Amino acid sequence: MLSLESPSVGEETNISFSGYVNYEDNSDWWEDTSMDTDKDGIQDSIWLAIDSKKYNWVDDDGRIGVIVDFDHLPTPEDEILLTSNVDFVHFHTYHLIDSIAGSVAVEDIVKLSKLPGVVMIELDGILEIVNSDAKEVHGVGAIYEETGYNGSGSVVAIIDTGIDGEHVGLDDLDDDNSTDDPKIIAFFDAVNNASATDGTVVPYDDHGHGSHCAGTTAGTGAPTYDNPGMAPQAQLVGVKVLDGGGSGSFAGVMLGMEWTVEKRHDFNIRAASMSLGGFGLIEWTSSEEESVNRMANEMVRNGIALFIAAGNSAVSAQIGTPGSAEDVITVGALDKDTKIAVYSSQGPTEEGRVKPNIAFVGSSVMSVEANTGTGYRSMSGTSMATPGAAGVAALMYQANPDLSPFDIRNIMQETSTYRQCHYMGANEPCAEDGIPKNRQNNVYGHGQVEALPAVMEAANLVYGFTNAIDINLNTPITDNSRVNIGPNDNIAFDINGDVDKIQWRTWDMRDDWMDLTTYDSGLDSFEIEYSMFVDRLKYLPGNEIEGNQTLLIRAIKNTNSSANEVVHIQIMGNTEIPTTTEDSPSLPFGFVIFTSMMVALYKTRRID
Repeated sequence: MLSLESPSVGEETNISFSGYVNYEDNSDWWEDTSMDTDKDGIQDSIWLAIDSKKYNWVDDDGRIGVIVDFDHLPTPEDEILLTSNVDFVHFHTYHLIDSIAGSVAVEDIVKLSKLPGVVMIELDGILEIVNSDAKEVHGVGAIYEETGYNGSGSVVAIIDTGIDGEHVGLDDLDDDNSTDDPKIIAFFDAVNNASATDGTVVPYDDHGHGSHCAGTTAGTGAPTYDNPGMAPQAQLVGVKVLDGGGSGSFAGVMLGMEWTVEKRHDFNIRAASMSLGGFGLIEWTSSEEESVNRMANEMVRNGIALFIAAGNSAVSAQIGTPGSAEDVITVGALDKDTKIAVYSSQGPTEEGRVKPNIAFVGSSVMSVEANTGTGYRSMSGTSMATPGAAGVAALMYQANPDLSPFDIRNIMQETSTYRQCHYMGANEPCAEDGIPKNRQNNVYGHGQVEALPAVMEAANLVYGFTNAIDINLNTPITDNSRVNIGPNDNIAFDINGDVDKIQWRTWDMRDDWMDLTTYDSGLDSFEIEYSMFVDRLKYLPGNEIEGNQTLLIRAIKNTNSSANEVVHIQIMGNTEIPTTTEDSPSLPFGFVIFTSMMVALYKTRRID
């Protein structure tokens, strides 16, 4: 994992975020939280940090990084309240959680905690990195053979030290220099360029950890193809929250997490991998109320399956923040013989929650070596296990884009191979193994991820998967590896097999499958017209219709479905698109119902 350091004083961010739902429970969590045992409104770790001799939590000016929690979503007036009443330097105001990050003079901490609306002062903690065989152990190769799924259309955010966009395994999708099909479709630098929020920062990695993780998730394996990622045709979004030394602050990491949610519709982000965690004071704390845990849960509730490393502490009861967050998928590490790795952190969390959720190979994983152009290297750790599991999620989303993050978690858990605690090298007994029908323990979680059953469960959720019918694109792809379509154009497809109907959708998580009304049962070909895209996309608020989009098509016969055909398209032309908003009366009633149902599903699909 990687570590987080406090932001430099005065490096204020002025970033506007919108387009997500704040699900945070406004109950008085601060009254019962375990991170404030003396009930003074100040996290206990702050006083330990001030007295610590192992890390310089207090800077030369006598300031310490803090997260200020409110009993309401903070406003600009609250920012003024802080800076005008105490010696507080503002860094960022969050909108997914009720918090403001910054630094304060040590002597003003108590006064800060007494200001109106302030309910808790948290330590701006430090997070750090947690450090072809994994595919075989988890059965990923069988997915390619049986379904053809390779991650195409899926997008995973790597929240880490960055991604080397010049490495041949990460620079594009088809490993052909004559085409323009970047694998990394957006990049946000919360460390050195936080004001550039449109995703156009040139990808880079001044450490190497993030690139290794990115390669494990979705690298093509070029130039030798000996070490491809789990989902080699998936695309990536780089979110740099850790510096060249592999560390960063809670404040900076949460800035990157919130940006990922803000841009999830722009770049179709469905999953994220965070191979980072705390050390020392932070590793021993895991309260659900900690700001970074609350932010992690908000990411999941806004539609992103979030995978977080369990940690490399090698002892029990030490899965700390943020891997201890309730809704995330916490990943432990296996050796290649599928035994738990000796370094993999074990649960329970501080609050007694059983973690990790699943286990994935993390030892001696070969992946991208950053800034070498073509090199690969072996690394070990729960850091390496986490992006591997996220890559399997990319395959699951290709098989079924309707899945919620809770579906991803539940399916992965239910299809995993159960492992008892005493299988580990230390032969440590686990009381939970004695509980009848208990599926989860604090070493392996629900067990070893089995990729093929997980993907097939996802594919068969509504229709049964069949190879007896399939769809093939019959329109030329341009040198940008996309189909260009403008006014009066269409995209043509051929069908193999007997088909009742054709269904299609965009990759946007707010969209849903719809029947192609122009298709008649029994035909062996069909077309999707330009006007259909415009009519469909204009009802997705904030969606830029012209430009890059991803199309999914499937053929239905009785209760069975073909594999989802994924087509990357570029919509051309200058058709005027009506402006719509989430509450616009012009939205079709069916779309409003669908959106409401999705919100409800995200809240209810949390069965462990």
